[in-house]
Amino acid sequence: MQIEVTQNEASTISSLRVLVQDFLARHPRVTVQALAQRAQVPVTSLRRLMQEESKSEVAPHTALNLCAYICREKRVGELMKLLPPVLAEFLQKHFGGFVFEGSEKRVYSVDLNEALKDRMSYFIYKLAANSAGTSWMEVTELFGSTGKRKAEDMLKQELIKEVDGRLSARDRDFSLDLQVASSHLPELVKFYRPESVGRGLNLMYSLSESLNEDAIKKIKDVQREAVKATHAIMQDAANHGDVPYFTLNLCETFLAEPEGELQ
Repeated sequence: MQIEVTQNEASTISSLRVLVQDFLARHPRVTVQALAQRAQVPVTSLRRLMQEESKSEVAPHTALNLCAYICREKRVGELMKLLPPVLAEFLQKHFGGFVFEGSEKRVYSVDLNEALKDRMSYFIYKLAANSAGTSWMEVTELFGSTGKRKAEDMLKQELIKEVDGRLSARDRDFSLDLQVASSHLPELVKFYRPESVGRGLNLMYSLSESLNEDAIKKIKDVQREAVKATHAIMQDAANHGDVPYFTLNLCETFLAEPEGELQ
């Protein structure tokens, strides 16, 4: 079924196409296939984008990967400042909720996104990105010999580094494509241990109700403010310790909804 795109979407597609065309014109030795590989986007999506008559939608993460690679800017907030207004608005619509004061240095790296598609590598990197980093013993206890090999591979790729026996991430404050991050949610939730409630370190609430869109936006605003406050606490060096802690903020509908104003 052909999906009809709106005028704004058509402008986004056209603007992204021009960005790619200009890049290829400046780098005549780079083919469409090579660019797709370097930016970690499907080559079929990129070829479709390059067709003038194409009316297909462009996936948000495809646009983000292409823009980040072409502009050589890994910080999403800074990337938006470099782009034409229509592209910046498109990225703001889909990723703006993850850019706020205090997160300006957050890095969006194409190669890191590709590497962290692997579940075990994702969790090892997440531990290494903490201020205290992680250790070979911790990695082995949590993920066994396979985890140790994954960490060794990331060392070779220079995604993590070893300092005084501790493993630290190349980019401590990083962001991932939503599809990559959400693919690891089932395993992340397994780290929640209800039997440990008595220690006073964990917490879980699950609420649901039939709501209108105004109420949903209010809840998202509350969640966003909570994330900002939590992020500020975690960024304060006075709060750093040796407990590898995580929080998870998530809200969603039970029914599949088309993309729109709630994004």
